[in-house]
Amino acid sequence: MIIHVADEGAGFILKDVPDPLAEENLLSTSGRGIFLMRAFMDEFDVVKAQTGGAEIVMSKRLPGSDSPHGNGSGGHGSAPHTEA
Repeated sequence: MIIHVADEGAGFILKDVPDPLAEENLLSTSGRGIFLMRAFMDEFDVVKAQTGGAEIVMSKRLPGSDSPHGNGSGGHGSAPHTEA
C-alpha cells in the first residue's frame, strides 16, 4: 500500500524536523507525527509537492503480500522460494 499526502503550505526539510526524543522536546505537546509515521511505515520520504508544499510518500507491506509493491497476490500461483 502506498500513501501520498500533499499540502499547499511552505513545505519543510525532513532533516530540519526536531527529534521528539531529544531531552528538550520530550514534554512538547506536538511534533510526533513524522516520528510515528517513520516508526509504523516500511518506507517514508518527503518530497516537494506539485502544489509547492511538501508531499509525504509512505508505503506499508501488507500481510500476505510477497511483492515489495504489495500487489495483493499473496504469492498464490508462484513457485516456492528455495535456498541454493
